[in-house]
Amino acid sequence: MNKPLWGKKPAQFADTEPASTTPLTLSTDADFDAPTEPVPLAPAKPAKPSLADIPELSLSLAPQQAGEYELMAELRKENRVCPQPTRWLEFYRILQDAAGSEKLPSPPLTGSAWAATPPAAKRMCFREQAEWAVKHGCVAQAYDFLEKLPKSEWLYG
Repeated sequence: MNKPLWGKKPAQFADTEPASTTPLTLSTDADFDAPTEPVPLAPAKPAKPSLADIPELSLSLAPQQAGEYELMAELRKENRVCPQPTRWLEFYRILQDAAGSEKLPSPPLTGSAWAATPPAAKRMCFREQAEWAVKHGCVAQAYDFLEKLPKSEWLYG
């Protein structure tokens, strides 16, 4: 059976089809071609307060202490291997001050050991010291020292 495209549906199909499949009907009203008028705008709602407007909820950008991630990133920045020997000894003194009675990691390579050791071994030794700093709670001091070293004080790979 064919359905009409416009107009009412036959009564026999009234309950069987969802509303979304109902055929459209053409308007027969006289105002079909009447000019339109804009709808007036609704009054503006007041803006919701932001977190910055409420002092007890505002976030402060206080400096955060460096953590393990920042320290390890500083070690690897720009393909660094380790600090130059004199600066590496200064870094090791920071670890000695924090050690107390704890066993220290391997000491830095200096003198003839510096000249005879390949960069990969130097990097492993320095990383061992950084991991020790993380385990023994002196990350902030180690990071602050390394962050302030100029480029000329680093050995690069």
